[in-house]
Amino acid sequence: MALAMNILLRIAKLAALLAIALASAVSSADSWRYPATISSKTDTYGDVSVRRIIDARKDQQYPDFAVEVSRGKELLARFRGVYFEQLFPAPDGSFFVALSNNGLPGTAVLIFDREGNLRLEAKHDVAFFDYCGYSVTRQRLWFDADTPAVKFVKHKDVDSYQVRLRNCHGKEVDLLATVQEAYKRTVERRAAGIR
Repeated sequence: MALAMNILLRIAKLAALLAIALASAVSSADSWRYPATISSKTDTYGDVSVRRIIDARKDQQYPDFAVEVSRGKELLARFRGVYFEQLFPAPDGSFFVALSNNGLPGTAVLIFDREGNLRLEAKHDVAFFDYCGYSVTRQRLWFDADTPAVKFVKHKDVDSYQVRLRNCHGKEVDLLATVQEAYKRTVERRAAGIR
C-alpha cells in the first residue's frame, strides 16, 4: 500500500510539474512588448502618403495604433485603432488595400480611397477568416504574407476593380467574397456558441 501511495504521489508531482511547464510555455508563446516610443512607417504613392503609427509611450503591450492618409502636407484622414503590414495601391491610384495577419490591433482588411474615405474595415474579432494559424492574441494567418499575389482585375462593364489575393492555403480568392465569408463564419460560430 505504501508503495502504491508513493507511486501515486510521484505521478501527481510529475503531472503538476508538467502542467506548470505547459502553462508557462503557453503564456509566453503569445507575449510581446513594444518599445516605449512612437514609431511610424510611411508609404508614398504619387502625391498620396499613408503613414502607419504605433504609439507605445503609455502602454507597451497594447499601444495606440493609427493610420494617416495625406496629400502633400494636407492630412485627409486619420483612422484610429487600425494597423496593417502590407499596402497595395490600385493601378490607377484611386484606392488602397491594406492587409494584416496580426491580432493587434485586430485589423484584417482596410480599404480606403485616395481622398482618405474609409470604404471597408474588417477586424479579426468581428470577421472570422479561414485561418491557417491562430494564437490567443497576435497570430491571425489568413492570407499568404510572403507571396500575397494581390491583383486588381478591372471589371468589363463597370468602372471598378475586383481585388484578388492568395490566401494562406495558397488559393487565389476574391477579397470581398473572402470578407463576406468571414462575417458569415462569425455569425455561424456565435450561433453555435463558439467565440
